[in-house]
Amino acid sequence: MTNQENKNQILIVDDTPQNIQVLGKILDDNNYSIIIAQNGLQALKTLEKVTPDLILLDIMMPELDGFETCKRIKENPNTKDIPVIFLTAKTESYDLVKGFELGAVDYIGKPFRPAELLKRVQTHIELKDKTNSLEESNKNYRELLHVLSHDLANPIGFIYGIMQLSNDDPSIFNEMNKELWISVNNCLDIIRLVKEMRALDEGKHQLTLELFPLKECLNESLQIIQNKIKQKNIDIQININDSNNVLVERTSFVNSILNNLMTNAIKFSNYDSKIIISSSEKNEIIQLTIKDFGIGMPAEILNNIFKINVPTTRPGTDGERGTGFGMPLVKKFLESYGGKIEIKSKDKQTNPEDHGTEIILSLKSA
Repeated sequence: MTNQENKNQILIVDDTPQNIQVLGKILDDNNYSIIIAQNGLQALKTLEKVTPDLILLDIMMPELDGFETCKRIKENPNTKDIPVIFLTAKTESYDLVKGFELGAVDYIGKPFRPAELLKRVQTHIELKDKTNSLEESNKNYRELLHVLSHDLANPIGFIYGIMQLSNDDPSIFNEMNKELWISVNNCLDIIRLVKEMRALDEGKHQLTLELFPLKECLNESLQIIQNKIKQKNIDIQININDSNNVLVERTSFVNSILNNLMTNAIKFSNYDSKIIISSSEKNEIIQLTIKDFGIGMPAEILNNIFKINVPTTRPGTDGERGTGFGMPLVKKFLESYGGKIEIKSKDKQTNPEDHGTEIILSLKSA
C-alpha cells in the first residue's frame, strides 16, 4: 500500500510524548496512518470526527483513564466496533481481565517490542476487516431474502386472490387472464433479479438500465397491490405525464421500489384515506412524489430509515407487519440507477392536524 488513502488508520491515545514518538515511528515506518490524542477526553472528541481502524489506548492517564475511555467508546454505537488494544506497563491479572470485560481485544506491554506490536496490530486489523466482510455478506443475503419473501408475496398474493374468486365465478379466471400472466412473469422476473443481485454483490454483473414509461410501471405496481388498496379503501390520485420515461431496471423498479413505497404508504394510512402520486420533469430528471396522509414517522425512525442494522419496522394502522429491510433496498436500487430518494414526514403524535409522509424520487430520464 503506497496510497495514503489506502493506509489503515490507527488512533494512539497516550499522555506520554515519548511513547507516542516510539509508537508513531514504528507504525509510520510500516505504512500505517497515525492519529494522536494525548488523553481520553481528546480521544473521544477525535472519534466524533474520524473512525480509525484500530485504537491503541494507554491505561494510566490523568483525568480520564484508559478503562473509562474504553467504556465510553464501547457504549457509543458509532465507535463500539473499533478494536481497542490497551497499552500497559501493569501486567496484574485484574487489570487485564477488567480491560477485556470492557471490550478490549488485546494488550501490549511496555516497553514496546516492535515485532510484537506490529503483529498484534496486523492481526486485529485483519480480524476487523474479515468481520466487516462477513457483516456485508450477511446484509446482502438479508436483502435477497427480503426480495424473495416480501416482493414475491405481492404478485403471488394477487394470483391467489384471483384463484379464490374464480372458485365462485370461473369466468373471472378468463377475464383476468392477462393480469394473471403479468403476475406470473413478475414472479419469474423477481427470481431472475435475485440471481442478478447475487452477481452484483460479487462484482460479476451490472444492472441493465432502460427507459420505461413511468405511468406504465406505476400502473403495473398498483395492479399487483390492488387488494391492499381495496382492503383499506384508499383513494389513489394520480397526476403523471404520459411522456415521462425513467431510466431504470424494470423488475426492481416495479417490485422492489414502487411496491415497497406504495405498500408502506398504504400500511401507515388510515382507512378511507388517500395517496397522491405526481411527477414533474426538469433538466432530464423526473421527480416522482408519493404523498400519504397517514400517521407519519417520528424523528428517530426517519433518521435511521436507510440503516439496515438499526430496527425501524413497526406495525401499520391495521397491525400490518414488515421486515425493516425495504427502505435500505429501495435506496440501494435507486443509487444503482443514478437516482436518489428524499423523505419528509410529520408524525401524528406531534402534528395531530397535519401529518403524513412525502417521498420524492429523482430519476434520470435519459
